Amino acid sequence: MIIEAIIIGIIIGTIRRGKLSRLEYLKINLSPLIILALVSYISIIVMNLGLLDFNSNLYNVFLIITYSLIIIVLTFNLDKKFMFLPLIGIMMNFVCMCVNSFKIPVKSDIILRLYGAEMNNLLLANKVKFFIPAEGANLNALGKLFYIGDYYFYDIILSMGDIIIFVGIVLVIQQLMTDKYLKTRDSITLSKSLYKKKKRY
Repeated sequence: MIIEAIIIGIIIGTIRRGKLSRLEYLKINLSPLIILALVSYISIIVMNLGLLDFNSNLYNVFLIITYSLIIIVLTFNLDKKFMFLPLIGIMMNFVCMCVNSFKIPVKSDIILRLYGAEMNNLLLANKVKFFIPAEGANLNALGKLFYIGDYYFYDIILSMGDIIIFVGIVLVIQQLMTDKYLKTRDSITLSKSLYKKKKRY
């Protein structure tokens, strides 16, 4: 729901008389890592689709790389207001997977409702490759427990971390759009950096 969060953030920012053009002046620290994280995430999607015959260890490697890169980028951009919220949400999801052998806990009755008894039985028997039943899982309160498909366009199951990420992205986008000093502040920061470099010589 990242795209939806961005759209809602833009709508709220517009209502608050913010300007989308202000995002052009946003300076993201370690921005090249975002591209690497995206490539790694796409690899995970391909593996989930089963288009490539990757073993689970390789899946875990890409998972660790993706989350690590995202956490690093968010950590180095905590100077942006509300950026701590997506970081907290990402870390909640990552920790939950780490303590469950890199599998995502999901509420079994939701799987039963959406995909039927056969899939639910496979989940309970731990035969679903990337998921385990939330019942009995470590830190199961951080698993995929919230089904909102009844109020949405498609079936979607969220964790508490997902919800915090969603709220965080909305708040970050609308805040940046309404930040009248974004261009000035980033220009001052850039000038200070250039001055320090010149001073060394």
